[in-house]
Amino acid sequence: MEVRNRRIEELIKIKLSSLLLKDLKDPRLNAFITVLNVKLSKDGRSARISVSVIGSDDEKKAVLRGLESARGYIQKRLNKEMRVKYIPHLIFSLDDKTEETVQLVHRLSELEKSEREARESRGTD
Repeated sequence: MEVRNRRIEELIKIKLSSLLLKDLKDPRLNAFITVLNVKLSKDGRSARISVSVIGSDDEKKAVLRGLESARGYIQKRLNKEMRVKYIPHLIFSLDDKTEETVQLVHRLSELEKSEREARESRGTD
């Protein structure tokens, strides 16, 4: 059962990513959205979907509202494309870890750049 759930989770992740890229026309979903994780409940009736959005807090909230609004359509499309007995109820949540990681990497790269410049200026003095 666990292997089956993991396959379904991965399939939902792939299909949802494709829908976000090609089919959903809601302007709230025009941000850079990444489907990070899909976690299916043990009974397969619900799935928690973590998404990452690069943008402002308002854009993130708008994306979440857009996903909630499109839930029925997404579930219908998944039902057409997947061969499973039940299409789970989709529960969307924002995950800020990716954006935090990007910011941390950016800060580290800036720090490295300033240290390199400091070493170069000491070497030329």
